[in-house]
Amino acid sequence: MNRSDKIAELRSLLETKIARDRMLFERLEEMPIEAVPFWVVDVETTGDRSIDRIIEIAAIKVRQGEMQRVIHTLVDPGRPVSAFAQNLTGINNRMLAAAPKPKEVYPWFFSHLKNGVFVAHRASFDRSYIDQEARFLNLKELTIPTFCTVRLSKRLIFDLPGYSLDHIANYFGLEFGIASSPSSRHRALGDAWVCARAFISLLELAQKIGMRTFGEIHELESMPIRKAKNLWRI
Repeated sequence: MNRSDKIAELRSLLETKIARDRMLFERLEEMPIEAVPFWVVDVETTGDRSIDRIIEIAAIKVRQGEMQRVIHTLVDPGRPVSAFAQNLTGINNRMLAAAPKPKEVYPWFFSHLKNGVFVAHRASFDRSYIDQEARFLNLKELTIPTFCTVRLSKRLIFDLPGYSLDHIANYFGLEFGIASSPSSRHRALGDAWVCARAFISLLELAQKIGMRTFGEIHELESMPIRKAKNLWRI
């Protein structure tokens, strides 16, 4: 295959991907909120640098206002966990020694999420690490819409002292699990569980101001905050 043929093949693959993504998004745009399969995701990593790796991942499927499925596992990153991450999460190198390798986790993980919507608190952080893992393994990256609960909460709840997951949990009266358990704060399962419960409550607030479809809440997520406030006065 010569260079021009390779370029043509890459262009064709890119056009196919763009068309597939557009079809998925257009299908979701008109779907009622209750019918959309949302996957609320949280990851913990070996550190806070772009080159760090995931050590724990959790995803909770939210549909029809309920948490319908939970996926959770530790992941052996193949490198030591930083002291900062160990102190934050309670996950140490010994705990990861028997954990599955990335190549055992991500193909299975992606197969569940591929037809849904990716949701996370500070979604760009979690999504960037998951996309990075796909590149490390030469896997096809997830081509699903991304939704950020920080952005959505700022357009539905006003005058909070902050929009961290702790602030949102406190607002909705949600509690994390006991310290050092997989459901505690700064553990993937605990953070994903609280984020999923908060997300369900945020969707209920969105419906109170007339949001009925995924397209409408997607527009709300990127709407100027001042404009979002005005929706409550209509």
